[in-house]
Formats: sequence, C-alpha cells, structure tokens
Amino acid sequence: MRTSTRYLIIGSGVSGYHALDELINADPKVDMIMVTNDSSLPYDRPPLSKEYMRGEVDRESIFFKLPETHRDRIRTGITVERIKANVAQLSNGDEIEFEKVLIATGGRPRKLNVPGGDRVKYLRTLDDADRIREKAKTSRSALIVGAGFIGMEVGASLTKLGIQVQMVEVKPYIWSTFVDERVSRFFQEYFEKRGVKFLLNESVNAFEERGRVKATLSSGGEIEADLVLVATGIQPNVELAERSGISVNNGILVDKHLRASLDNVYASGDVANIEDPVSGKRRRIEHWNNAEYTGRLAARNMMGKEEEYDFLSTVWSDIFDLHIESAGETTGYDEYVVRGKMEDLSFNVIYIKEGLVNGYVAVNRPGEELEALNSIIKERREVSPERLGNEDIELT
Repeated sequence: MRTSTRYLIIGSGVSGYHALDELINADPKVDMIMVTNDSSLPYDRPPLSKEYMRGEVDRESIFFKLPETHRDRIRTGITVERIKANVAQLSNGDEIEFEKVLIATGGRPRKLNVPGGDRVKYLRTLDDADRIREKAKTSRSALIVGAGFIGMEVGASLTKLGIQVQMVEVKPYIWSTFVDERVSRFFQEYFEKRGVKFLLNESVNAFEERGRVKATLSSGGEIEADLVLVATGIQPNVELAERSGISVNNGILVDKHLRASLDNVYASGDVANIEDPVSGKRRRIEHWNNAEYTGRLAARNMMGKEEEYDFLSTVWSDIFDLHIESAGETTGYDEYVVRGKMEDLSFNVIYIKEGLVNGYVAVNRPGEELEALNSIIKERREVSPERLGNEDIELT
C-alpha cells in the first residue's frame, strides 16, 4: 500500500519527537507521518538510566506529550528499508511518498564481541530499561563494562538501589574523552566513597553464565556478578542512508542546514555528522540538547526556512548529588582554570586554548555562570585566566 504525506520523520527518539513537535507548533493540522522501529510511542531517554531505573517515576511519565490528532500518524515497530525518488520503502511492504524527510534514526549500543557476549544487557530503549530494572530486583552485584555517561549513570542508580557495583574501563581513567585526569580522579573518588569499585586499564575477554555471569578479564582475573551491563558507546544507525545512496562518514553527512546529500532529505540527532561552528571540525554529538536543537532546526528548514546550525555542544547529567554540565571542547587545551572548589562539590574547570575559552566542565554551578561562559565561547571573546578563576568577579 502506498500513502503520501508532506513530511516524513524516521525515528521517534528525542530528535525525531522534537521535529514533530516543531511541525505541530507551526501547524496543528500538519500533514506528517512518523515511522519508528521502536515498539513504543516517543519517550524521553535520560530517565532510563536514572529516575526510571531506580523506580522513582512510573512508565507513563517518561512518554512525550502528543496531541490525540497525531497519535495515529506514528507507525511503531516498522523499519524504513530505503529512500528512492521521494518514496520511503518500509519493512512491511508499504511505501510512503513524501515532500521532505528527516532521518533521526539515532544509534545503537556498541556490542561487545566476545565469547558469551549474548549473556549481557545493553541500555538504549525503554524495553531495555525494563529488562534491567527487572533483573536488578533480584541482584546483589552488578558489573558495568564502560565508564562513560550511560555506564556512570546506571552505576549510580544501581548503587542507590543497594547493589554492589564494579566498573571495568579500558582507558587509564574514567571519562577520558570528556575530562582531564584531575577531574576524572574527582569523579572516581566520589563514586568510590559510595562503594563503587573501578578496574581501569582493563577489558573483558569472555563471559560465562552459571547462575551468575562470570567475566574473564584481559589481566587474567575473573569477576562474578548477578547483572552485567555493557555501556561502551553507540554506533550511528546509517544503514538506511547507505542503502539509499546518501553520503555517510561516522554518521550522515549534513550541511549547515542539516540537509543530507540526497534531495529533500535531512538528518538530525545522534546520527547527523555536522561541522562544529566553534572548532570547525566535523563531529557527531550524542547528547540530549543537540538532539532537541537539531530536530527543531531540521523541522523549520523542512518547512522552508534557511536557518544555519549554530549550536554550542553541551552535555548534562545528574549523578548522585552532582549536577554536571559541560560545553565546548574539553580536551586538547593549553591550560585550565578552576572556578570554585572541588572539595565543596561546586566547581567549574574552564579549558583555554590559544588564549580563548574552549570549553568547561561544571559541577553544581549557577546557571548564570554557565550562560555567560557559553556566550564567551561562541563569541570567541578573550577573558583573562585571572578573571575566569575569581569567583568574586561575575562573568558576563
């Protein structure tokens, strides 16, 4: 069966949903269809590793609000196989003819390809979170492979549930692609004080299940745990783009308007690879703020706008009692300045390169300070290290 629509959105994650929301805000009667391989209607992902994982919020609370008029325009459990000549071919044999299409297919967890790898869990979808929550009810110990954002967030949540958590990280210190070694030590010690154990410079060679799951480590050691989660990052879902002849390279390559190489095709969120307006380098950004921003920007441009991507890469997370925010580039710096005090659990590490603020990692800092720093980074304004590090001087 073939149907037609003005706007087609592929993917129901954060980016796809906010594109839909932008279209509806502009025209409550907008002609659109959303197709997703997820079994559920659009929902928010951050709670999956935090509040929802801990049972502090119920399932219904994490679903995005949708007008009743558009619920029947979302087709769940279906994959788009190919895009050709403004027609999307679906896995169920149907076809959708469109004027503009947004690919917001996100990514999927990187699998750990070792013997017994099918005995572990991954977290990406609501169904994944439900399976982990259920297993956690009968678990006393957990092993998490990967100390990135998802691994650290789930580690904190399971610890709060009274589960003994061990984390294996292949790098010499945690969050090595995100923070410098000094800041990494702060987070590691903060977790260790709450009972989390880290095994650094370590990886898993195999898993074996005998009631519990046994992990054999690269060092020759062994760890047994009731629950094992692998959180070693995501890989972008570019297969649709590849089958459709769309240019890809670590994601779907898009221009400043989020247009892909095929006419009338846009991409947003985790799957989009775009030039960073600050660094000038192409990159994918796997965080909520960027997913929302690019989803809305793509929707506006699909409706005829010509707005350019002008987003400062930002990251946030809530772990135990720490509210963490970061922006810009936090590696490859010449020097850094610390505003506040780590021992007070309120500080901001500001990274400087070639005399300009390049990025920061902030813990429990006021929003006004972060907004000022965001402006300083985007406008490439020079601010002396002395001023940056002096809390008595307000940043503007």
